[in-house]
Amino acid sequence: MRVAVISKGLTKGKRLRVDMSGFPGMENHYHEFGSDIGKTYIDHGDDKKKKAWIARHSVNKNWDSMHSPIFWSRAILWGPSKSWLKNAKILAKKLKATIKIKL
Repeated sequence: MRVAVISKGLTKGKRLRVDMSGFPGMENHYHEFGSDIGKTYIDHGDDKKKKAWIARHSVNKNWDSMHSPIFWSRAILWGPSKSWLKNAKILAKKLKATIKIKL
């Protein structure tokens, strides 16, 4: 069973952490993502800033890799909704996984 647990970042300067388990071909692991001081789409809801962020970061080679911090930032902090809870629900469906929130 695929499970991703989102919690507060433990690394200085990181906003969130995702602990992943049960993903095929990967041992349990985690990614820290999002700046703890920066503002994201879920904070400001500004579509113009979101578009600029996507333009800057979409060239990242790991843009579509669920095993990278940029993927989780895009999906949770800069996702389609201004609510990170809704974004987590959308992502859970996409990944066919359970996403638990422990904040």
